[in-house]
Amino acid sequence: MKIDIKGIWGALSSLKYLFQPPGTLRYPDVKKEAADGYRGFHDNDLSKCIGCGMCEDICMNLAIDMVKPKSEAYLNAKNGSGLIPRLDYGRCCWCSLCTDVCPVNSLKLTKNYVYVSEDMNRFIYTPGEEKLGKREKETVK
Repeated sequence: MKIDIKGIWGALSSLKYLFQPPGTLRYPDVKKEAADGYRGFHDNDLSKCIGCGMCEDICMNLAIDMVKPKSEAYLNAKNGSGLIPRLDYGRCCWCSLCTDVCPVNSLKLTKNYVYVSEDMNRFIYTPGEEKLGKREKETVK
């Protein structure tokens, strides 16, 4: 019988990692700040949105469709179509083309990126009816 000293030493050398702090974040207690320019969830300032539908036209994944809002109070006076964009995050690839073509810069991408839900219908964002801040509070721990 031959004793494998190299194999035993390799296994014992891993014990040094027991006394080092973890290399990962303790999520959700410690949250990592998103970098500048990060493409997170959309936010649409309905006071600027004119309902032109350019975001819907350029979306290659068909993640945006124009819908009537539940309340006319959400509409801008300059919104000629009476429609606002609704986003389906199950289809969105966060390419940011929709924000690039928005003529009044009402549609923007935020740094918010965490949202967990078992209901797939909760991943549809209609501006004015659900805010992104509400999404963060509903994340599962």
